[in-house]
Amino acid sequence: ETMYERFLRQHVDFPATGGTNLYCNTMMQRRGMTTPSCKQFNTFIHEDNSTIDTICITRNILCKNGMMNCHAGVVNVTDCRDTGRTRPPNCSYQGRASTRRVVIACNGNPPLPVHLDSYL
Repeated sequence: ETMYERFLRQHVDFPATGGTNLYCNTMMQRRGMTTPSCKQFNTFIHEDNSTIDTICITRNILCKNGMMNCHAGVVNVTDCRDTGRTRPPNCSYQGRASTRRVVIACNGNPPLPVHLDSYL
């Protein structure tokens, strides 16, 4: 699995009917983020790959790790937060749908998304 493929598996679901707790519980398990532990927080982006890839050609901004390979864009998302009430692999999540700014780290030529840098 390349870093780009991992990004797509963990963070892209298009088209989607996200936003609910059931959606998060199902998707987090289906995408392999409930073993060996429950991933505490994850964002699914509900845009097609080309729309997300296009974020990588916007101007560079500073990533949390100090690198300059991050880019920002506004997308439709579902944020999934672990409730902490269950054990793997039957993790329980609270889902919330919104349209908001995300920060994505991109690598390669052409640049492709490899990491969702900011959840705020």
